[in-house]
Amino acid sequence: MHSHPHGEVETPVTPQRVLEVLRRDGGRITEARRAVVETLLAAGDHHVTADELAAAVQARHPEVHRATVYRTLDRLESTGIVSHTHLGHGPSTFHLTDHPHHHAVCRSCNAIVELPPGALDDVAARLHDQHGWTLAPQHFALSGLCPDCATLG
Repeated sequence: MHSHPHGEVETPVTPQRVLEVLRRDGGRITEARRAVVETLLAAGDHHVTADELAAAVQARHPEVHRATVYRTLDRLESTGIVSHTHLGHGPSTFHLTDHPHHHAVCRSCNAIVELPPGALDDVAARLHDQHGWTLAPQHFALSGLCPDCATLG
């Protein structure tokens, strides 16, 4: 279970709950989709690339095609169950949306820090007030240097 800063407790995300959302969205529940969902949930808070997820699914279910993994990720993203983030120059990573957050990534060692959802509220408000721009900071990571790399440079 995940808790919120206000003391509320969220219901844990289970394969059954995710598959039910897919079913309500008009999707069929196949063994391949079940394998993708179970593997994604097993990754927990780890941000996985589509290729990493496909390799993990195929290790346990060799009959599941990579294209099925990618299509399932697209469907999960369109329903709001997962989102993708660009963490630097590599491929997008995917993670569950059950606890929204932002990212900062070290441009030297690639360390990743998860930032709380409100961490960029002041910047977003200023950008909106001054330029009418609506920020979507969860899509990209902030780039900088972690404390260790900053002291080396």
